Amino acid sequence: MELTVPRLIVSSYKGKSGKTLVTLAIAYALNKAGFTTSLFKAGPDYIDASLHGLVTASPSRNLDYVLMGYGIIERLHKYSRGSDIALIEGVAGLYDSPSGVDEYGSTAQLSKILKAPILLIINGERINRTAGALIRGLRQFDPDVKFAGVVLTNVASRQVDKLSRIIEEEGLPVVGFIPRDEELENVFKYRHLGLMHAREVDKGLLMSVIERASANINVGAILKLAKEYSEPVKLSLNINGPVPIIKGAPRIGIMAGRVFTFYYPETIEEAYTLGNVKFIDPEKDGELGDINILLIGGGFPELYAEGLEGNRALKSSVRKFIDGGGYLYAECGGLMYLTNSIIYNNNEYEMAGIIDALTIMLNKPVGHGYSSARVIKDIPIAPRGTMLRGHEFHYSKLVLKGNYEYALEYERGVGVNGKDGFLINNAYAHYLHIHPYTYSVLSNIVKSWSLNSTSQP
Repeated sequence: MELTVPRLIVSSYKGKSGKTLVTLAIAYALNKAGFTTSLFKAGPDYIDASLHGLVTASPSRNLDYVLMGYGIIERLHKYSRGSDIALIEGVAGLYDSPSGVDEYGSTAQLSKILKAPILLIINGERINRTAGALIRGLRQFDPDVKFAGVVLTNVASRQVDKLSRIIEEEGLPVVGFIPRDEELENVFKYRHLGLMHAREVDKGLLMSVIERASANINVGAILKLAKEYSEPVKLSLNINGPVPIIKGAPRIGIMAGRVFTFYYPETIEEAYTLGNVKFIDPEKDGELGDINILLIGGGFPELYAEGLEGNRALKSSVRKFIDGGGYLYAECGGLMYLTNSIIYNNNEYEMAGIIDALTIMLNKPVGHGYSSARVIKDIPIAPRGTMLRGHEFHYSKLVLKGNYEYALEYERGVGVNGKDGFLINNAYAHYLHIHPYTYSVLSNIVKSWSLNSTSQP
């Protein structure tokens, strides 16, 4: 079998050039014209993918060669079946990579593996003839990367014809443009981890500006380019791992709301497969209820710290759950929630108090990028000796008051001074974000719960 879906990768010569906006505008235009679009995001990302889902009303999937290897081919095939086109939003600049000295993990490498052509974004601010030089240089830098066309962003109406002529002289068609728009800029403003997550934005306003942004997208030309430049790729069809043997169906609580939003769709889907799922809003719900396992993903607890502090009933419920031997897994923002307090903007907010530590928010990233850590003692998600690979995105550091025996030792990454992993009874938390395709944390913690529950008299 082969991967044959028409596909395009939306990329640019640098980050923060409007990749997400262009991806959303194209998807909106395609959907409005009656075509079925599947969306994907290169690299480890929760936020951009969440915005994709608002337009298509279906999950966007990550394609991360560093964490998934050639499994990205099968993932693209699996999640684009039945689509007229697959749109893949690139990561950073086209040739930028984690190391900065080779192509490993870059959008360009992804393009070559997936045989997916590049739809290049050119930001029109303060540029004219240099656009031609950019395109010529990008194409010559690696002739194996195929370019299909260009979309202009942030352009005044008087620029469109001139820039289009310059670009088309370099052999690439301009298939759309997005005019300069102050309201659009406000909606797509950045904060420390990127754009606003879909659960935190005004959906009506967002869809309104995306509709405006899509007005000058040439749907027919984009479909034609995707069909013309995409090439078949052989499939190994080895996408599904072994199904874990689980006795009983656990009740799985997932802390969500607008605070904890960093969950890959596969994690939620796996939860529904393995047990009965209940979502918990940490700002509104007063009790965990009758659950066996609690997940607390990443997110922005510092932004909503006042609401978290005020919900004393839920924090008490979490403490009782852990004291009673309940199974818990938390990543990054979830780890922060389990500490004594969060210090943010010179204010201190009380958190759950499970881990005897202060969380301090900083202005610069503490951990940022791909990470790998070895498990140095048995934990509910993995036995000692397991190598966990994932990524870190945190601007916080912990100041520990209690003495803890760490469960992880980083080979690459930061965590807490090169180590990480807090185990309290059956509750486990760390900074590391793990994609379930790389390592199935949930099925392993469910297995631990299952073995423990069946061993009870």
